[in-house]
Amino acid sequence: MNIQIPLFKVHMPAGAGAALETTLASGHLAYGARVEEFERELAAYTGNPRVCAMSDVSGALTLALFMAGVRPEDEVIVSPMVCLATSMPIANLFARPLWCDVDPATGMLDPGRIAELVTARTRAILAYHWSGDVADLEALQAAAQAHGLKLIEDASEAFGAEYRGRKLGDHGSDFCIYSFSAVRQITAGEGAALFCASPGDHEQARRLRRYGMHQPSFRLPSGDLNPDSDVAVPGFNFCMNNIAATLGLAQFPQVEDIVLRQRANGRHYDSALAGVAGLTLLARRADAVSGYWTYSLRAERRADLARKLQQNGIGCQRLHVRNDRYSCFADVRRDDALTSVDLFDRENLSIPCGWWLAPEERERVVACIRTGW
Repeated sequence: MNIQIPLFKVHMPAGAGAALETTLASGHLAYGARVEEFERELAAYTGNPRVCAMSDVSGALTLALFMAGVRPEDEVIVSPMVCLATSMPIANLFARPLWCDVDPATGMLDPGRIAELVTARTRAILAYHWSGDVADLEALQAAAQAHGLKLIEDASEAFGAEYRGRKLGDHGSDFCIYSFSAVRQITAGEGAALFCASPGDHEQARRLRRYGMHQPSFRLPSGDLNPDSDVAVPGFNFCMNNIAATLGLAQFPQVEDIVLRQRANGRHYDSALAGVAGLTLLARRADAVSGYWTYSLRAERRADLARKLQQNGIGCQRLHVRNDRYSCFADVRRDDALTSVDLFDRENLSIPCGWWLAPEERERVVACIRTGW
């Protein structure tokens, strides 16, 4: 199969190689100054200074869940229409996902279905921003508050997205996670960011991501270990390193261009694909701006459309398979109650929307779909 218009592509600016050489030659490869600089860029971009650069998304989510009080046999409300990197941290903490149905118009967790799931063991709601679109944060925050739960946003696919005029990560949810894996809007090779709402959680996250250490006091001015610097809570090894941060920093000069290109492509599809028989375009909030990581839609006879696109050199795929079908979650299945997940899982398809898409390629995608399948 010869794919000329890929669904995903790594963004790597020309200056990244030279920047990496400088970092490698410095001898400081683990957590350090480059990570702290990356955190400052993220803080300036989102407006939230309470950010921790992390090794990867699963680590960031594991830490957020742990800080939300999730322990063995506890429960987390989450849609099964998420990446495995989202659901696995729940299982890795020996907790249980409570599968919540989605809004079929968006593919995202339906806040109206939360109340029926809450039990005495429920600790958090984990909300996934599908394909860069923005979830109903107001309703999710209201549900979390009503039931005394923590709200964690997984914005792995939503870099550049906005809600009510501000970037995700600064809207009062307890935690929000970004991803910088290989094919995200910007990449650090691998990495993530954990944003916290409260200064106390931010301070705790900074300790827990590195074994629970208080890094400013862990070493004496001489460089020797400080025996009086206590580790009160056992932590993890989830720090981003200077190599990954260098890659991430190299991309920041192009951030606005990347975001604007993807928005332009997504908005073009919004108008050009409206009214096509067999397609249902996803509903996007009037008070939000999508990050358009991919352009996700629903298609009748999805396999036929995907086959036609691929035969015409256009990359496409379902974004995620419903996680409740994996045998590792066999003891928490509730397929009979997830009718909107059934529909969305059957019909969801993503087409290219990235910064690399030229106008003529975009038109080629549109023409291929509009001529039927």
